[in-house]
Amino acid sequence: MRSFLVKVAAVLAVLWLFSRVRGVMSGVFGSATPVAWLVLLVTLVLVWQFSLRLREARPWSWWPAFGAPVAVFWMLRTWAAACEELGLSVPEARSGRFGLINGPAGGLVVKGSPLKVVAPRRVGLRVRDNGLEVRVRLAPGQTPVQFERAAEGFAHAWRVHRVRVKIPRPGFVSLIGLGFDPLRHPKPRRDAPAVLAAAEMPASPEDGQERAEYPSELALPTSFEATPEDLSVNVGIREDSQAWLLDLMRRPHYLVCGATRSGKSTLTVRLIAELSKRPVGLVGIDAKNGMELSPFGPRLSALAVNRAEAVAAIEGLLGVLELRSMTCRDHGARSIWELPASVRPWPIVVVVDEVAELMLAADKAGKEEAARCIQGLIRLGQLGAALGIHLWVSGQRFGSDLGPGATLLRAQLAGRVCHRVADAETAGMTLAGLPAESVLEAQKIPADLAGVAVAGDDSGAWHLVRSDPLDITEAAAIAGQYASLRLDLPEVEGGVQAVRMGGGW
Repeated sequence: MRSFLVKVAAVLAVLWLFSRVRGVMSGVFGSATPVAWLVLLVTLVLVWQFSLRLREARPWSWWPAFGAPVAVFWMLRTWAAACEELGLSVPEARSGRFGLINGPAGGLVVKGSPLKVVAPRRVGLRVRDNGLEVRVRLAPGQTPVQFERAAEGFAHAWRVHRVRVKIPRPGFVSLIGLGFDPLRHPKPRRDAPAVLAAAEMPASPEDGQERAEYPSELALPTSFEATPEDLSVNVGIREDSQAWLLDLMRRPHYLVCGATRSGKSTLTVRLIAELSKRPVGLVGIDAKNGMELSPFGPRLSALAVNRAEAVAAIEGLLGVLELRSMTCRDHGARSIWELPASVRPWPIVVVVDEVAELMLAADKAGKEEAARCIQGLIRLGQLGAALGIHLWVSGQRFGSDLGPGATLLRAQLAGRVCHRVADAETAGMTLAGLPAESVLEAQKIPADLAGVAVAGDDSGAWHLVRSDPLDITEAAAIAGQYASLRLDLPEVEGGVQAVRMGGGW
């Protein structure tokens, strides 16, 4: 009865408002009132068409002007019905709770007051730059898991792209509705681009086009003090429109998987370009003859381009590991970050591209090299976090069939990034330890959204993310500019050169 009276009141209010508008227009336009109504109707149609075009072209501008009011209306309009349909409504405190008594011979209907249900109470509403946030107080006995199961139903009821559930504090949940897909329409980065003083050069006789040439090096100070903040890199955007930060201090090692053209290389390029500007040593292991990492050669301390060189590089890093552990022991420190600034070494990030090339072998000698590679990487993963050596391991596929050390290596890589993959086993292997819905989400990544991935860690938290694209030419130019920050690692570079000169190719 109450809902019927509310609907009658709403209809009467609309009729009253229409009569008032008609009276105002008649008083203003007089005999031209029909023309005014026609103009108003045409204007509304044009505004509607404009909003549809704006939604496709500039969703970040469309949402606050058109999308948010509509979503708020549908949220208020359907809140009670959606909660009741999705099983979130609870009995009202003053209503009878028992209308049926179950016994051995069946159910017995008893006389009592009708059972009334009420929707969970909303205690906050905030419109965000790409969605809206509704804070809800949990009823006694309710859990956030119930709202997570109902998230898809809320998304359809509110006419938004997706609804995610967040727990701000015990007893409350926040329903975050995304008005559009921020991964398909990422917000432009606000940080300043790299300091690239590009100069237009005369036309080249080979291609007949003007070329842009970048300076080979920047004049940088000879001494830098490394800080933990240098290992926190902004590489893209999360689904909640927050920056996607890769913090190698919190998650020292990462496993990145993705099929061809899924955006895996784009993420690696962005990571190297950002780290190139900081006091961080970079070591590349690219067993595909260096095709992926060779553009960053001036900034890399060493680059191994096959499995034999990778063995030498990894064993050289193990030597660096021993030297750093001795330094920490002499100063009574448990990590390099507890050392005095005068003796604190720079952190090192080891970028391994296509790990399967290191682990798969056909002959006996290759199997011995593969075993040495995987054992060295496992040891770097076990001991490297405190001593400033971090692993970035990527590949198209990762599974137990790569070798007996695959699962042990994966256990050391707490950070996980899974792009679109070709098989479900790789997604399950990469995101092992995360909720099952993260694996399902990784399998639903469309092929036309390169760079989109599921990122998670050992805490169980996961997000849909997308890396910011960066042209390889621009990334190589950044690496060349900051080549003076190249960290000298004679133990690693010497081992790689020895293999290379000794015919290890």
